[in-house]
This record gives sequence, C-alpha cells and structure tokens, in this order.
Amino acid sequence: MIGAGLAGIGAMLAGCTGVESVSPGRGGAIQFFNDAASWGPGYKAAGAELLKKTGWSIDPQTIPNATAYEQVVRSLLQTKNPPDLVKWGSGYRMQDLARTGGLADLTNAWEGSVAKGWLDDSLRSAFSYGDGVYGLPLIQGFYVMFYNVAVFDRLGLKAPKTWNEFIDVCESLKAADITPIGTTQVNIWPVANWFSMLATAYDPEWFVRLCDNRASFEDDEAEGLMDLWQKMIDKGYHTSADSLSDNFPAMLQSEKVGMWPTPVSWSSQSLQALGMQSGEDYDAFLLPMVNGDAQSVVTEVAGLVVPERSLNVADVTKAMCSWLDPQVQQPWSDFLSGSSANPTVPWTDKVSQRLQTEIRRDDVQVVNRYWEASPPPLVVGVTQDLGGFMANPNNPEAVLASLNQKAMSEWSYWTEATR
Repeated sequence: MIGAGLAGIGAMLAGCTGVESVSPGRGGAIQFFNDAASWGPGYKAAGAELLKKTGWSIDPQTIPNATAYEQVVRSLLQTKNPPDLVKWGSGYRMQDLARTGGLADLTNAWEGSVAKGWLDDSLRSAFSYGDGVYGLPLIQGFYVMFYNVAVFDRLGLKAPKTWNEFIDVCESLKAADITPIGTTQVNIWPVANWFSMLATAYDPEWFVRLCDNRASFEDDEAEGLMDLWQKMIDKGYHTSADSLSDNFPAMLQSEKVGMWPTPVSWSSQSLQALGMQSGEDYDAFLLPMVNGDAQSVVTEVAGLVVPERSLNVADVTKAMCSWLDPQVQQPWSDFLSGSSANPTVPWTDKVSQRLQTEIRRDDVQVVNRYWEASPPPLVVGVTQDLGGFMANPNNPEAVLASLNQKAMSEWSYWTEATR
C-alpha cells in the first residue's frame, strides 16, 4: 500500500466518501469510518436510537483492509474535511493520534457518561492523553477460550480451573487427533491476542510492567514465558502458524480444533452464524493461571474518536454525550450478542453474559491487550518477531534479544516524540 503512493490512497478515498457530511447545526448522518463491514447493521441500529436523542444517525463507511484503513485515516486527519467519526484503537494507538492534535476533546462526554452510570471510569486511562479524554469505548470484550461442548463431553473433559488441568485437556484433545488450540501469525494482530493471553496467564504483573516499559524482554519472566510457549508448540498444541483466523469458527464446529482463544462476546456471532447454540454447542472459560491463584483476563477496548477538523465537530462531539445511553447501546450490544462497555447494558449471549458476570463479581484483574498497550511501531515489530517464532520456535533466546533491541529503540522514539 505504501508503494502505491498518494495516488493509490486517493483512489481508496474516492470509494469511501459516498455520503457528504451535513452542515453544522442541521443534524443528519454522522459519517463514520470503520474497518468492520459485517458490523454495519449494528452501527445503523444504534444510529437509529441516537437519531431520536440527538438528531444525528450513523452512516457507516467501511475500509475492510486494516493496513489501508490506518493509512487512510491518518491521511484524512490532515485534510480540511475528515470524516465525522472514526473507529480506532484505545491506549497507545489512540494516544498516537491524539498527540498530533487531530482529535477533538471528548472529556465532557466521558464525564457525563460516568456521572450517569453508563461508563466505568477505570477505562479513562485507555482514552486519555495529557489532560484530555479523546475517545469513547465502542466495544469491550474479554479474551477467553471457546470450546466445542460435544468434543469435551465425548472425551469426558471439563472446563479447566488450573493450568495443569488445561494441559491435561490439551493432551486429551491431541490424543483424539484434534488440534487443541487455534492460533495464527497471519495478519500479525492475532499474535498479539495469544501473546497477551499467555503472558497474562504466566505473570500478569510482569506483563503490565512490560507494556509500560517498566520490565524487559530480557527478564527471567520473559525467558520462562518463551520456554512454555516453545514447549506448547513442540507438543503440537497449536494449529500451523499460517492458519487463517477466519477459519477457526468452522474448525471448532467441525472438531478440527478443540479450543479457540478469542473475545467474548462478539466472537460468538461467528459461531451462531454456523448454527451453533450458546451453552449447548459451544462454551468458554477463562484461561487458567500458570503461576498463582489470582485470576486475570485480557480485555480489548476499541474506541470512537472525533477528528478535530470535521465540519460537524461541535455537533458530533455533543451527540457523543448520548452514545453510551442504554437505549443506544442495547441494539448495538444485541447485534454483537454483547460487548457494550456500559455496565448497565446486559449481554445477550448466555456464555458471554456468564463470563461478564463472573469477571465483575469475582473482581478478576483485567489487563489490556498488547496491541493497544504499547507504542504502535513497537507492537508491530514485536508481533512480527513473535509470529516468526510461532512458525519456527527453535531459538527463543535470539527472539528475545531482538525484541529487547526493538523495545529500547521504540520506547526512546516514543518518549522523545511526546516531550
């Protein structure tokens, strides 16, 4: 895409700006750029409720290729007419845009939502930069292990509560000629998912420090984690590194894999589309801890940001004060079988609802996914190296040395750029 130059990006833009933004103050359709085409009906359902409250509906316009999407959004933020609303990552990915000055401050919308009980203020740091808040949560999910209920029942397996029980499940699945875990390095971001889950299960406190540059890839914890991962790959617990993540729902249904690490609740949508019933054909559990008893879980929080140069910035910023209203969130959450960050909005998928309740009831430690938890250039470099390790796990020491060099370099750049 980079090689295509500005002409290529211009061609993409021409195909993504089908609806002209409405003039300020008139109300109408919020031009919403996103990278999830299949979620269009959900966006529109939420927009229909937002229209009743604010006079603004949502017009989703999708760029399904993740690489092209990021390039187009970054380019448009520098123009005089960017989209009204953009789907974007939280954490350092949001900060990376906010520090350019291209995002509108949404502190009022955030604080108003918290005051009404629509939002847990503990998420604030994931959308803050400097003294402002520059995003609102679009979705929140928790990474768990989905499994095929029929397979577990046939093999006499139960959802494991300890790491040893989890390894026993993997061995039983392997003995039945079923690959235990569906993972992949394709598109690199799935690498961040499993790395986050395994690192959090191994040592959540170290993983949090690593993400904040308070720990190192040369630490003993890093060596122990890579040794564990290497053994799991060598024992055949994982699918081949070139597997496609889009195939995992069907592979779970057809019993080619026994477990699939992925978020509740929106991943249940893929299984339901295959005719699988929640709690009957598929279920899920929190990945047990390798060390210690205090349970932790990885969360993914995607966000909404408003470009500062949008022609409708004042009206859209005001409309975002109602985004987390339960009446707006319920149809959105229903579409994804859950995932609303509003704690008062119930998740409709039975499995997702149970796990959401358990996480909150048991005060489970919630850890941010690696993809959003460190500077984007570092995350890309790390996941590329880890993807290579998944394909060829023969030299974890060399991988860790490379990761450490990347971390020192990229953190230096990030710190200098944010001064």
